[in-house]
Amino acid sequence: MKSRNAFIFLTLFLALLLPVACDDSKEPAADETAPAPTVAAAPTADLPVDADGDLLVIATDAPLPPFADFDPFGKVVGFNNAVIERVAARAGMAYEFVVTPSEGVLDNIAVGSARDFDAVMSALIIPELPPPGIAFTHPYLEVGQVVMVLVDEKTINSAADIQPGMTVGVLADSAGQDVAAALGIAETDMFATYDKPSQLVQALIDEVVDAIIIDSYAADYFARNFPEQVRIAGGEGREGWLDTRAYGIAVAADNAKLLATLNEAIDGLREDGELDSLTVTWLISEPDPAAAVDPGESRVGTPATELYIGVVGQFTDMDPASLTTDFIGWEIKTNTMSGLYRFNPDNVLEPLLASALPTVSEDKLEYTIPLRAGLRFPDGSEFTAEDVKWSLNRAAGLGNFLVNTYLKDSNGDNFADEDAVQVMDPSTVKIILKEPTGYFPAILAVPPFFPISSSCYSDAGDPGSTCGAIGPYTIVSWDLNDRIRLRANPDWPGQPKPAFENITVKFYPDVVSMRRSLVEFRSVDLAWTGLTFQDYTELTGLDGDGNGAADYTGWQGPSTFKSYIIFEQATPPWDKERVRQAAAYAIDHEALAAVFGGARLPLLSPVPDTIPGHLATFPARDLTRARDLLRAEGYTESAKLPITLWYVNDGRYSNNEEAYANAIKAQLEETNVFQVELAGASWDEFRLQISQCGFPAYLLGWPSPGQPVSYLDATSWTDFFVTNTNRVFCSNYESVTMTELVAEARAEVDEAARLEQYGRIQTRWADELPTLPLTQEPRRAVSLPIIDGVRVDALGMMHYEWLTKAVAEE
Repeated sequence: MKSRNAFIFLTLFLALLLPVACDDSKEPAADETAPAPTVAAAPTADLPVDADGDLLVIATDAPLPPFADFDPFGKVVGFNNAVIERVAARAGMAYEFVVTPSEGVLDNIAVGSARDFDAVMSALIIPELPPPGIAFTHPYLEVGQVVMVLVDEKTINSAADIQPGMTVGVLADSAGQDVAAALGIAETDMFATYDKPSQLVQALIDEVVDAIIIDSYAADYFARNFPEQVRIAGGEGREGWLDTRAYGIAVAADNAKLLATLNEAIDGLREDGELDSLTVTWLISEPDPAAAVDPGESRVGTPATELYIGVVGQFTDMDPASLTTDFIGWEIKTNTMSGLYRFNPDNVLEPLLASALPTVSEDKLEYTIPLRAGLRFPDGSEFTAEDVKWSLNRAAGLGNFLVNTYLKDSNGDNFADEDAVQVMDPSTVKIILKEPTGYFPAILAVPPFFPISSSCYSDAGDPGSTCGAIGPYTIVSWDLNDRIRLRANPDWPGQPKPAFENITVKFYPDVVSMRRSLVEFRSVDLAWTGLTFQDYTELTGLDGDGNGAADYTGWQGPSTFKSYIIFEQATPPWDKERVRQAAAYAIDHEALAAVFGGARLPLLSPVPDTIPGHLATFPARDLTRARDLLRAEGYTESAKLPITLWYVNDGRYSNNEEAYANAIKAQLEETNVFQVELAGASWDEFRLQISQCGFPAYLLGWPSPGQPVSYLDATSWTDFFVTNTNRVFCSNYESVTMTELVAEARAEVDEAARLEQYGRIQTRWADELPTLPLTQEPRRAVSLPIIDGVRVDALGMMHYEWLTKAVAEE
């Protein structure tokens, strides 16, 4: 090593002799073997010189990005500087770069020369036979071109497997492009060039190309970051390299001590992984390459420690007070929060955050509820009666319809009174209602009534919150457009405790993507909301290996949708009860359900079969009885009754609505008295007309697609259709008897007595026909065979705490 003062003089002298110039040629890439010469520049030191004035002087060429370049202050920066900085630190020496033309620089340090420098470090590829008097260190950078493919790609395991017609991606003007040409890959096949490594890998993941050829260090980096999406074809390490380039530092062959010192430092950096880290940082021309890639689906299945549920749709609002009601949102909230009461999968209401069922006042307006002690929210705050009051007052103030519908509202402004929820003591709360509502505990089991922490949620709407509340699972992370990750809550007071620790709900834009994830990638374990009946039947019927066991397991939950006809009863002929009853007798519910190929089931009540209190009250088909009823109103085979039946024709309810309407028409016309004309309209036109009583008879569905009913009780399927009947879904149905039955049922606190009353309502329904129920449709899921414990309550919510996942067989 040389004296610092002598070399400052030398380099300044060279700088004065050589003219300053600017090189406008293309910047050399990392795989080029001969850097273009540049003019000398002032020397730069990157570490303080040690006390005795000795240092390692290194000749380099700059600018030569990414190996060497200048910062705004003339300091040499780049990959080589980052490497030598760490080498020098390990070797306990100072170093200094001297920028000099590359021509003749190796001769300068060769054996027998004057040796103006101790070493040369540029983009020097180690040759098989070094020049006379020169030795090279162990490589600080070794690069090969490799083929990279999707991890589940079976046909391409080396470059030799690339066939004509396959598309190969490469970086523009790169060694990969040169190697592809050398391998004889037709230019039409490799005509996919990209500017950045992340773009190249993204094209592979998106299946735009069949394979890519890329630098080995970049391939290693992306394979480490996305092991579930991509792999290197051809084997581990250098087995898959299509070429080899090794970069080293040149020293004089007789300077064995320096060579050994540098080799020891380089070997240490390699063993510690520092060289790999520096390579990615400096040679992949992006600040954070992995962040620029959307990895999409795992192509190797799901981890054994995580259970993935796929749903079609987005989840955008985690606030339980939200006005948005949909299956995805309510289900996630139901599994990350809880109400004072909760329905188990058998539809039995149980105390949860409450310690017992409420005490109801004599006037049936005040519900005093004892709370479970010792509970805490995920943020650590204690659960008390104050949280119940704050949560319900907040929901009311934010305009939540359910809360404001039931809680006391003295001034009639449609907002619950501040004192509708009262704290009796830290573990007791009183809720005062607007009118007697015997099923009110069931309403307390839905998200708008869930207590949340005032320490975590804001007073205003908080749709992006990940606070959750006291539920079977807590929220680990939430990527709004992709997935939400949940972890079992050990402090949840419910039973059973979550059977599986980690649940991820993955959001899909369409059912095709979700099905592909289940079938091709197995990157979800269970396909749920949004799954079509066609997918359900196809998947549950598969037996790919012919072993007699289905490849997938089907799960059917309770019915959460019904289809029905509404008659506008202020207009002939539907103002006649016997005409409405004749239509009911003409209907063959089984045959109508068959129109949907098994997706729907017959419905003989306004309340679906699985709702507590359901009673099948509608008669079996009887065309003779239908004709008799019509004759009593003056309609016969020779004096037919012309009617128009409207249906929604834009696919809102199904793609079979026209066939469905035609089947209803055919059944009615089998009386030889009804003469049916069908008319279709889009939902926008439809809802405008029916809100104005514009259609005399029309076919509808309840509730709106993708939404659950508001709470789990028979009244959520009936009350809407017997109150306010002159607007929204206009029927102009009026019945004093039905009004009295509904009022009595609503006020009844005793559940058994209330269910009996529901039976009387359904019996009356079959006589007066506020609506004519036709079919019902359950929710369905398909899972891998390793999934068990799929339990869905009658509101349509899956209870994640029951889910289990077995170890997959090899």
